[in-house]
Amino acid sequence: MKQFAFVQNKSLTSLYGSFLHKYRKYDNVIELVKFFALGMFLVVCVFSYLIFINKASTRGYTLRQENRKLDAITFQSEILKTKLLAYKQQNWDAIHGSAYKRDIVEVSAEVVKIPTKVEMGFLSK
Repeated sequence: MKQFAFVQNKSLTSLYGSFLHKYRKYDNVIELVKFFALGMFLVVCVFSYLIFINKASTRGYTLRQENRKLDAITFQSEILKTKLLAYKQQNWDAIHGSAYKRDIVEVSAEVVKIPTKVEMGFLSK
């Protein structure tokens, strides 16, 4: 059975001390990096808001406007359908209402003779 043994070359206090020394030495650089990272995060958030959320709300507004137009057009169409039904009812009543008011239209038929043999040929000018 193998056993793992941790042998420490440096003490933890010296390692922690060197870390603190490096942090204090590059404190201004680290603060600039933090500030730059925060600024980039803010820019990404604003950009994503403008792209996704604002675009979606604009599309929703446009969709609502177009739905309102469609509802108005559908309403006008229903009004026209109602008027057409009223005209159809008037025509139906006029045709089937009374037998005495019917007008008879006479159409004269004209007899046309179609030739049975057709010759194909070229026309010359």
